[in-house]
Amino acid sequence: MKDFFLRNNEYHLWATNLLFKSIDSLSKDDYKKDIGLFFKSIHGTLNHLLVVEKVWYTRLTGENYIPSSLAEELEANKEGLQKQLLQSVANWNDWLENFDSTRWQDIFRYKTMRGFEAELLYCDVIHHNMNHRTHHRGQITAAITQLGGPSPEIDYVYYLQSLGK
Repeated sequence: MKDFFLRNNEYHLWATNLLFKSIDSLSKDDYKKDIGLFFKSIHGTLNHLLVVEKVWYTRLTGENYIPSSLAEELEANKEGLQKQLLQSVANWNDWLENFDSTRWQDIFRYKTMRGFEAELLYCDVIHHNMNHRTHHRGQITAAITQLGGPSPEIDYVYYLQSLGK
């Protein structure tokens, strides 16, 4: 499982870099324009991704960051947001590298943002986080296309093909 999650984390880095290349083709106004996404804009959706990455990562590391909302703006600047999202991928990579592979099926207990006790398997926490990334990248690519920008081809199979697999 460790290799599978590490490969998926590498895919996320690859896809995020391609996504930002497409985002860079948009005007600043289009980047922050409310176009009806759940988190309103591309910028809002990227900030949401950073918030959720931070929530789950700190839960797993024992720091337990609790945002004011899932729409909290952690970074107003596009370049700063990109840097933080890419740093988050590096943080996850380090966590995955150091995680004891015998514990994937162990229960992880945590408090929800509403303060309720919850539990999931470690493997399901990581799978959720990676699936969440993919979900919102899909929304963002649709938004880029709607705004007339180039939609990146970021399917997982394209990542594998870029590796020669």
